Amino acid sequence: MAVTSVLLSTALVAALTSPSFADKKSDLERQKQEANSKAQDAKKHLDLTTKEFAAAAAALQAAQAKLDAAQATLGDTRGKVAVAAAFDAQMQGKLDKSQAELRKARSELAKGEKQLVRSEKSVEEFAVQDYLEGDRRLRAVSGLLSGDDPMAYGEQVSLNAAVSDDQVATMQRLDATRVILRLKRQKVQKLRDKVKVQREQAAANLVQKQQLEAAAEQQAAEVATLVTAREGAKTTAAAAQAEDERLYQEQLAETARLESELQKVVAEELRKAREKAAREKAARERAAREKAKSNGGGGGGGGTSRPTKPVVPDTGDSGGALSRPVSGPTTSSYGMRKHPITGVYKLHDGTDFGVACGTPVRAAASGKILQQYYNGAYGYRIILNNGVKRGVSVVTTYNHLSRFALRAGSRVERGQVIGYSGSTGYSTGCHLHFMVLVNGSTVNPIGWL
Repeated sequence: MAVTSVLLSTALVAALTSPSFADKKSDLERQKQEANSKAQDAKKHLDLTTKEFAAAAAALQAAQAKLDAAQATLGDTRGKVAVAAAFDAQMQGKLDKSQAELRKARSELAKGEKQLVRSEKSVEEFAVQDYLEGDRRLRAVSGLLSGDDPMAYGEQVSLNAAVSDDQVATMQRLDATRVILRLKRQKVQKLRDKVKVQREQAAANLVQKQQLEAAAEQQAAEVATLVTAREGAKTTAAAAQAEDERLYQEQLAETARLESELQKVVAEELRKAREKAAREKAARERAAREKAKSNGGGGGGGGTSRPTKPVVPDTGDSGGALSRPVSGPTTSSYGMRKHPITGVYKLHDGTDFGVACGTPVRAAASGKILQQYYNGAYGYRIILNNGVKRGVSVVTTYNHLSRFALRAGSRVERGQVIGYSGSTGYSTGCHLHFMVLVNGSTVNPIGWL
């Protein structure tokens, strides 16, 4: 009898002090430290996003791309304007030089034309005089035959030769003047053609330059507009990021609040479990004593009974596992997750199931709805107490719902519809964010499904 009592006492004490029933203070402290460490690390990086933040970031990126393209176009146009201006200055210099050459050639042509007129007039005078005076050589011979002094004849012949040479020289100068005048006229015509082409080129370049300047002015205005748009997008993105940070902080605060409140639930659940174990222990002891009495009348020691193995109590439905709340695929697992915009990582405190908005969400296990409410980070959410499983307190949460199916305080069975999926709160699309809290701290839900 004494041995039996000792064995029963030892077994019950071991059961009550085992990890399944004790507060697991050291384990909870470790989990708490890990959670704090994860929260601090997540604080350094804003990893989740909202639709507004994603849209604002995309708009900022698009505005910056447009601004870069417009600035590049404006730079190219201004470069062309500079080239056109330089060419215009070059063409103007050439035109000025050609026009000066044309003026000089025209002046020389005018002088040549006057010289030609003088030469032609001189030749005409010689011709008239010859016509009026007749042939000088015949007149000299006629005088000699008429008895003139032979000396006079010689002088007349010499004079006639000099006059003839002067006439020849005059005619040669006239021919040379005509040749030079023809060349000058050709030069003037070439210079005229050259000036005409240069004027046309300068005019065309001027038109192009004016068009480029107008385009540059328009592009500069567009750049100014895009700068304003980019600054507006920056402001919007900054505001969206600030809102994203606010929601993230709200999520951390909500997690801390829930964990704090759940500590009371955990303590109460474990207290009930210990009390139930104590009652069962007392009942077994009474049954053992009564059996010992009923068998102890004749002695003999044959009534010694074996100690009964303590049973770990579950306050939820039978079974230590949880059921999947929806039938959709896993779209994001518990753990570190990459931000779609910043590319950094933070803890994702649950498992996401990809389902359409309005999909029925079912209780992962039987229990009692502790709370259901709206939160900026988690949207419409349900906090379901599933009691003690595997010797620990288990609470499941269902987040980003579109609506509730029951009231807070309702008791539900495993598989019962408790709400409908959505995309409320800190969400980028329709899905269910499912969380499991063990003794008040988040764990990977997959280990319980």
